[in-house]
Amino acid sequence: MPRLKKKPRSRPPIPRARNTHGRQRQKLIDACISALHIYGPSRTTVEKVVAIADMSPGIVRFYFASKASMLVASLQYLATEFEEHLLVPVGRLRSNPVAALQMMVDLYLDSEIASPRKVSVWYSFWGEASSRQEYYDICGKIDERFAALVHELIGRLIIDAVQPHLDPKGIALGLMGALEMLWQDFAFRTETDIDRPAAKQRCMAYLQSVFPGKFLAPTLPGAFQPRAVGDRVADWAYENKRLFALERQRVFQDSWQFIGHRTQIPEAGDFLAPDLGFERPLILRDSAGDLRAFRNSCTEAPHILTPGLNGRLSVIRCTVHGLEFNLDGTRRRPEEGDNLTALELCLIEDIILVRSQRAERAARRDDSWLDLAFPQNSRLLQASETVVSADWKLVIEQCLESSAVAGNRAVSWSQRSYQRLSGCEAEVDRHSRFAAPNHLIDLRPDGFSILQVLPIAPGRSCLRRHHYTHCRELRPAIAAQYLASRLHPQMSRSMIAVVESTQKGLAIFGDRTAQSTATPEVAAFRQYLLARLPVMFFDRPPADL
Repeated sequence: MPRLKKKPRSRPPIPRARNTHGRQRQKLIDACISALHIYGPSRTTVEKVVAIADMSPGIVRFYFASKASMLVASLQYLATEFEEHLLVPVGRLRSNPVAALQMMVDLYLDSEIASPRKVSVWYSFWGEASSRQEYYDICGKIDERFAALVHELIGRLIIDAVQPHLDPKGIALGLMGALEMLWQDFAFRTETDIDRPAAKQRCMAYLQSVFPGKFLAPTLPGAFQPRAVGDRVADWAYENKRLFALERQRVFQDSWQFIGHRTQIPEAGDFLAPDLGFERPLILRDSAGDLRAFRNSCTEAPHILTPGLNGRLSVIRCTVHGLEFNLDGTRRRPEEGDNLTALELCLIEDIILVRSQRAERAARRDDSWLDLAFPQNSRLLQASETVVSADWKLVIEQCLESSAVAGNRAVSWSQRSYQRLSGCEAEVDRHSRFAAPNHLIDLRPDGFSILQVLPIAPGRSCLRRHHYTHCRELRPAIAAQYLASRLHPQMSRSMIAVVESTQKGLAIFGDRTAQSTATPEVAAFRQYLLARLPVMFFDRPPADL
């Protein structure tokens, strides 16, 4: 049987160019945008558009019914580009308003969107908006969406920065106005004449002035550079008044602060009222025996109600205004006005901690205290305060460095004597902890010590030392505390002399050892500061500081 010959396979059809329709239409739109930039809407004609596109006049009618429809399509293209290149990516960062606003400024002033050619088209269309409804619909809607996004981001940032006194609408209007004025300037320049980094820096400088420490302006050639993470804080940051105010707000007011021991206020009316420098807490027991925490300040004027550091009260009085408050903070005569401002209180075993209570708290919290276990049945053995002529940040770094050095020392007479006295072979230095931003805690077999560094003024701080013991007899407790202080000599007289000398040297000579090797504890502390106030790591203070 003869074999049938196979038919030769037919060649695959040659694929036709796809998207030809779309490419030609887009070519006309690009040419229309160029014609609008050169001639304006009223003088733009179909002949001028096809001349720029190098296409025949008849092909325009295949894609657009009229000149007006071509103009509307060009504007719609610009509006879609603005949405896809700016509104969508910035909107994805709503939960991080700082990053979103930085991206917004960068994209808004980028050459992809803000070229002189495209900016001039936007303004030429805006001039036509009053007479053509379709132009107004496109321009107006995109402006409304952009304004709504700016208002939302500024509102979120005000909440995160805990600055409720700021007006979100006014700040958003200022930012949009700055961007609008820069766009107008671009429209009358060539690309080579536009300094985009400088334009972005001006907008970021505006945001910096409203939200100090939150934004870093784009770095221009020759401008100061930020230091590397782990480097020492810049020397100017140890005596700057504006930065000192920001530290109290951004670092301290949202942190737990040690007040004392519950046994120090055992009865109703007993109180503790230390001055923390950035807060005036008043902690007392009310008539029911519950602990209460208030701001030690009159509701009529910010003066101290209770001047003593401790004592007993039957009623809280303001002798200046003749006001009286109950031990629970309420007015004895409610019709007279507001109650005392409550502070947030926390108890860890018998340790009393306080922090400023606010309506909107920062999302980032430092709860390093909450995983500490303090021994029970302890009592206050000794308390002292020392004023140091050095910035609190410098004092903390010195304490952390000295703690690391003490941990590497060989077993000494003090170590052996302490072990015999306490009946414990454990190494004391392994129980040292740092509770950010300003507490060093030493947990020992005989008790514990808390060193608290408080800011007083730029270049000045206060050391509060509290030693607690659970030894039954006084003499062994004092001996154990003395030996422990030799093992952990943080802020001894020699240490204070060193840190005060360092503060003076920074003021006179500046910081020439920024890249010196730091211990892991010191590096972690600097990272903590960098996350809250990046501006202090710049070699020179910004103009707003």
